[in-house]
Amino acid sequence: MRSPDACQNRHQPREDAPATGLKGARRVEGAEGGQEAPAGPQSVTFRVEGMAPAPQGSKRHLGRGVMVESCREVKPWRLLVVQSAMAAGVPLLRGPVRLSVVFLFSRPAGHFRRDGTLKPSAPAHHAVKPDGDKLLRSTGDALGGVVIEDDARIVGGAWEKRYCIGRERPGALITVISLR
Repeated sequence: MRSPDACQNRHQPREDAPATGLKGARRVEGAEGGQEAPAGPQSVTFRVEGMAPAPQGSKRHLGRGVMVESCREVKPWRLLVVQSAMAAGVPLLRGPVRLSVVFLFSRPAGHFRRDGTLKPSAPAHHAVKPDGDKLLRSTGDALGGVVIEDDARIVGGAWEKRYCIGRERPGALITVISLR
């Protein structure tokens, strides 16, 4: 018979196992390379640019037990998040964290007049698909092992979806706050 803690222990990372957010991605432990993030409250912010955020969560059943992600853009989005964090030199944060994400989307051409100005009928808020909770799921999974030791360490936070303003590009503005 298993001990009551057996289920919890199997989800803990092994000491000898490399922690990565995606296959082929390396773990960033510090801006100076190899150093852990300093103890105490710490906040890191970085920008992800280059594509619209992609949701994770809905799956399609292909038969014979095969399930595939319904959004083809999930893997490229997660890879872009990892690459952006690594390029920004974000250290690996240990312990509980709070996550704040602003997801940025391009406005459709139908929101603009011919002269390039915004139509009065254009919505102020990005209140259409994809769902914000599914965007947060894909982004949190990408951060696991790269910015935070595991996405299970996210204990709270906030997210927002909005249209790009001015010269902003689609992507996300991500802030991770260590609660340690």
